[in-house]
Amino acid sequence: MIAAAALAGVVLAAHPLGNFSVNHYDGLTVRHDRIEDVAIVDSAEIPTLQDPPTGPAELHARRACEELRGDVAGQAEGRALAWRVEEASFAYRPGAAGLRTSRLTCRLSAPIRVDRPLTLTFANAHRADAVGWREITAIGSGVRLRDSSVPSRSMSDELRDYPSDLLSSPPDVRQARLTAEPGSGERGTAAGVPGVDVITRYTGTLADRLNAVIGAERLTIPLGLLALLLSLVLGAVHAAMPGHGKTVMAAYLAGRDGRLRDACTVAATVTLTHTAGVLVLGLLVTITASVAGEVVLGWLGVVSGLLIALIGTALLCSALRSRKPGHGHGHSHGHGHGHGHGHGHGHGHGHRGVVALGVAGGLVPSPSALVVLLGAMALGRTAFGVMTVVCYGLGMAATLLAAALVLRRFRDLALAGRLRRLRPYTATMTAALVLLVGTGITVRAMATLI
Repeated sequence: MIAAAALAGVVLAAHPLGNFSVNHYDGLTVRHDRIEDVAIVDSAEIPTLQDPPTGPAELHARRACEELRGDVAGQAEGRALAWRVEEASFAYRPGAAGLRTSRLTCRLSAPIRVDRPLTLTFANAHRADAVGWREITAIGSGVRLRDSSVPSRSMSDELRDYPSDLLSSPPDVRQARLTAEPGSGERGTAAGVPGVDVITRYTGTLADRLNAVIGAERLTIPLGLLALLLSLVLGAVHAAMPGHGKTVMAAYLAGRDGRLRDACTVAATVTLTHTAGVLVLGLLVTITASVAGEVVLGWLGVVSGLLIALIGTALLCSALRSRKPGHGHGHSHGHGHGHGHGHGHGHGHGHRGVVALGVAGGLVPSPSALVVLLGAMALGRTAFGVMTVVCYGLGMAATLLAAALVLRRFRDLALAGRLRRLRPYTATMTAALVLLVGTGITVRAMATLI
């Protein structure tokens, strides 16, 4: 009850686009003598932490808007527009785990004359390397717009309310083209969007509760224990989400008959690797603003996928060798799984494969764990932040081991029934699955870096 009461007053949600995101909105208004652009940059917790103001907010806003103005381009019938900054403002907002997000608003304008049909183009290349939401709208005031490539109303209420179903694949609109002509402008309506799925909604709620505990002014023992429990649950959920390859890693463990030594090795390796990754990345993003956290995560995803693919390749080669006539004694000792020696038992290869599995499972740090650590550090609770990160890793390890036990049980049931004739091929099928998933993770991670 004490914890619930404390949470009720301090719940602060993490940025919906992710803690690394830098989100852009450009609201164009075409008038008969000028074109105006309300350019908004909504930065999540980590970019805000990495780029603090170097002076008063007004001066910082003016400098930032001048920099943005240099990245905005526009043309009217092929002639470049001369943009100037009319107004600039900068403000912080409460973010996750005691950190802050920031909102920069720049009002730009450029002179034009709409006394006949005029073709206008617009492009915003500001922070082009940053991931996040990018949206452009255009309306006419005293003029009529036609053939516009962008809508007239914002889907996100100018970066104030992001549609839930677009968070995983946000719009990336950086250019606009339209024709303005004398007449009356008309305002359109934004398209309706459905809500987010139940799992994502409840996972976000848990993350918000954890951020609230970390950012609380007074951290009591009940709140601290609640935070560690939430970290454990979130780590487990994080590992179960698509794209982490945990299930196929569990298949590897299941194929090794779920030995206790292997299970403990994987649990320890996942926890240590994930904790170390979060600590190192947290240190880097606080030391220098030149480290793009989302890029680091992308490369770590590539390495993780390659590790899984290498494990799958080794398993496949071992399974194929064990099926060759005269090779060892792969299927004649009643092992019943066709790959008892294919993983290199007794030669150290199997143990190295288990360790590599754990490294791949914990290599990509959870962004939410990173934000919790940074928030705790900012409030002078570094040791507690490290404890929450360790619990994230333990939760991930628990999911991996639970999946291994479930898969082993289903495998035994399946091979005891009509599918027992597939028993000699289980090692090959498992190896192919591991290789396929590892390759898929690698390709998807590389796509985020392009």
